[in-house]
Amino acid sequence: MNKTNCILVFLLIISVVLSIFTGSVNLGDINNMQAFTIMLDVRLPRALMAVLTGAALAMSGAVFQIILKNPMADSFTLGMANGAVLGAAVTVVTVIPAAFAPVLSIVLGLASLLAVLLIARKLDLTYRPETLIITGILLGALLSGVLYIIILLFPEDTANIARYMFGSLGGADFSRISVLLILTSAAFIILERCGRVLDLLKLGDIRAHALGVNVSVIRPALLITASVPPLVAISYTGIIALVGIIIPQIILYVKPMAFRPLLKRSVLIGGLYVLIVDTLGRTLIAPLQIPTGVMVMLSAVPLFIFLLYKRILVNAR
Repeated sequence: MNKTNCILVFLLIISVVLSIFTGSVNLGDINNMQAFTIMLDVRLPRALMAVLTGAALAMSGAVFQIILKNPMADSFTLGMANGAVLGAAVTVVTVIPAAFAPVLSIVLGLASLLAVLLIARKLDLTYRPETLIITGILLGALLSGVLYIIILLFPEDTANIARYMFGSLGGADFSRISVLLILTSAAFIILERCGRVLDLLKLGDIRAHALGVNVSVIRPALLITASVPPLVAISYTGIIALVGIIIPQIILYVKPMAFRPLLKRSVLIGGLYVLIVDTLGRTLIAPLQIPTGVMVMLSAVPLFIFLLYKRILVNAR
């Protein structure tokens, strides 16, 4: 592990500790048992869920952008996040057990990705970045419309569904953390071992194939591998957008690098970013809490515009 990653790990640990001791309740005003309960059962799970969610989103974004050759690709701009939220919302308004929410989110999220790729392929055989993103955003809007209809049909469940629409880490618990940790770790190991393959895919399909990569098999396999952790995270937290775009692109803007170091740094910075944003969201106007998805949008959109501006300038030159 290089020096920068060691520093990021240290900052991540410090941030988790500070997050546990920071909140709307002053731990000094309550007895030790209550303080211990709040820290262990409420704040620690939320902090760990923030780290894992940010790591999963940033990791998937780094992979999508290489495989689809699109620097603006992530689970949100490809419509996958809306599909995942719709899957989770279905478990809220039906008799399907909530434990199946991650499964439905994965199925509908992957179906959304497949639909975007097929539609974009019909519109533009070259998969131009703007075609892919516009298609993903339009499909996401369509799925959001379906979600609004569900809210109208089941008004008594509006509060639960709204949590998915705005993105919140308030429902974190250790069972969900365990599931997400296992899936994110497994995906990370697989993607890290495929680092050389992903570097070859940057060269183009023809050159990658000439160098021994079975593109038709490896591309969908890596897409599915990178998709599962963020879809499960979204099924628990709701939509937390743009993390998968801004983290890898900012890293590459500062210092271009191969996939393996990019993957590791994206995981660390993604987890740190979501943790810091979530901690600020629940403390800035305490006791009111700003949803994590809202805080991420407020901070990510200016960065997104900056990256878009730089990309336009580079293309213009």
